[in-house]
Amino acid sequence: MTTRTVTPPASRPLGTVLVALAIATVPGACHEDPPPGMDGDGTGQTTQSSVDSSGTGEPVERCDPGEQRCRGQGFIETCDLTGLSWSMEPCDLNEQCVACDENDDTCTVDRCIGPCDVEAELPSSAGCSFIANRALHVAPENPDGLIVANPNEDLTATVQLYQVPEGSRTEEPVDDPVVLAPLESTVFPLDTDFVLGTSSFFRTGGVFRVESDVPVVAYLHGPLAVGSGNDSSLLLPETTAGQTYVAITYAPHAEGFNGDGEPSWFEVVALEDFTTITWTPPVNTAGTGINIGFVEAGTTSPPLPMNRFDTARIAASEIDMKDPDLRDLSGTVIRSDKPIMVWSGNRCSRVPIREMPETGNCDPLQELVIPLAYWGERYVAAASPRRQEERHYWRVFSGATDVTVTTEPQVLTEDACANTGTRDGVWDGSGCLLPSRGSYLELSVAQGTHFFVQGDGPGNQPGVIMPVQYLQSSRREGEPVTEATIYGDPAMSQSVPVEQFLKRYVFSTAVGYPLNFVQVIRERGGPAVYLDNGVVSESIPEDEFVPVNATYEVANHPITEGTYIIESGVPFGIVQMGWTTNEPNETCYDPVNPNPKEPLVCFSSYAYPGGMKSEQIYIP
Repeated sequence: MTTRTVTPPASRPLGTVLVALAIATVPGACHEDPPPGMDGDGTGQTTQSSVDSSGTGEPVERCDPGEQRCRGQGFIETCDLTGLSWSMEPCDLNEQCVACDENDDTCTVDRCIGPCDVEAELPSSAGCSFIANRALHVAPENPDGLIVANPNEDLTATVQLYQVPEGSRTEEPVDDPVVLAPLESTVFPLDTDFVLGTSSFFRTGGVFRVESDVPVVAYLHGPLAVGSGNDSSLLLPETTAGQTYVAITYAPHAEGFNGDGEPSWFEVVALEDFTTITWTPPVNTAGTGINIGFVEAGTTSPPLPMNRFDTARIAASEIDMKDPDLRDLSGTVIRSDKPIMVWSGNRCSRVPIREMPETGNCDPLQELVIPLAYWGERYVAAASPRRQEERHYWRVFSGATDVTVTTEPQVLTEDACANTGTRDGVWDGSGCLLPSRGSYLELSVAQGTHFFVQGDGPGNQPGVIMPVQYLQSSRREGEPVTEATIYGDPAMSQSVPVEQFLKRYVFSTAVGYPLNFVQVIRERGGPAVYLDNGVVSESIPEDEFVPVNATYEVANHPITEGTYIIESGVPFGIVQMGWTTNEPNETCYDPVNPNPKEPLVCFSSYAYPGGMKSEQIYIP
């Protein structure tokens, strides 16, 4: 069943196709008037225009058969097989004809292009084709929710969900296409099984793909229903897929739901046939005894062949729950010879890892991993909105060799720089040197502490990094009251480098959470940031912004459930998050107690970056 959300007022201005990228795209949906010689009814019938000399005896103008040229913005002509005349036809709806620039060596032919062609050439988190893969969480019987929103102000989007049955590589449509009006959204429930088991496994099929005729934005909430165990992820379109990734996850909880916690994992979905992947993990990874072999820490796996819609899950092999570091695949480097999608996370984590108590609240952590090519060197590590006295937990991952990480204000310490095993950092008194790709530092800061973080490489080498925030678990007896919260639970969210900020985003909250926020990151004193949900239009109050350093500031703005546009005159960043309160919730689902006599208290949170440009910053 499709659920619709906000539809904007009819008075919203029309004109340009804004697809959450800071570029001009294809204008309106109507063709221009046909040029002379074209039937005026706009039916698209083919017309020929003569190129002979009309009996003057002058040489006949010839063309190369198959050659194409624009005739105005709405029509394209093709040279006939005779080489003596042209056939003309209109571009499709929402397309315009774009002529090659004589100074552009990459353009070979005039062509009709639409919004999806523009998105493919200048990608962002808006796109026309997305892959969704259900990942492990504690309530497999609860469907995940794939939210798709149409960010265009004057174009409808026709959206089709496809399912690839397990054991197959052939897509099958799920119900009829959904037509989304401008700024409207829909929810697709995903209810297939996870990849089998909790260890390494190889599966053909079982994934979903959503396709649109104009760029849309997409988010995955797993599961969709509020329960004791949720997280969310920004989805990126297929056009942004990379070939080099670093797994971003966390150690699993010692005692999760239904028994012991499982190792962390990453999952690769192949987008093309004859794809080969390898991985270099910091801890031992399990094999399947068939095509996936055991891989020892610090070594690189044998090449694993995959085809489109194959999924390979790789999990840590250690089962000793007394040493969580041995069960954490964070920092694994994944390489492929063709574009792939990578998810990473675990079934249930407790943040931070504490020796006592061993039991307590945990949540699934999962993210669609941002390809290394889009990592940057400068980030604003913005603290999540206040939840009592919780601390803020971060990991900063290195995307290159010998990257020095510094912060402003200074929040790094020697203890934060030092880590375990192959991930050791080197402290120089003011910064932390991360020696290899995938190495990381881990730190916690006091409630409400924002900071700027920068990576620097040696010489002219890049210093690309990725800060990841981990929301804290709710407090259990035995934990310090002065550094804890009783609201929500863990969630994991990657950061977006300031180089990838946009001027405009469309995003949708998760469903059923009593507390939701949009976090806005901008340059200090920048232009106003406007927020619109189709009912209320407002600017983020200036007094909500607090300084991070001399350059950036952050506002944590409360919002209600729904779909939003947020925009400003200059690029800025957003993170969207939400959590439950410490009160009975009639919509709360608990996999341990699925049929309670009274409403339960949920402990759940979600967080994800609200969008980004996807310009290649770094060549891994």
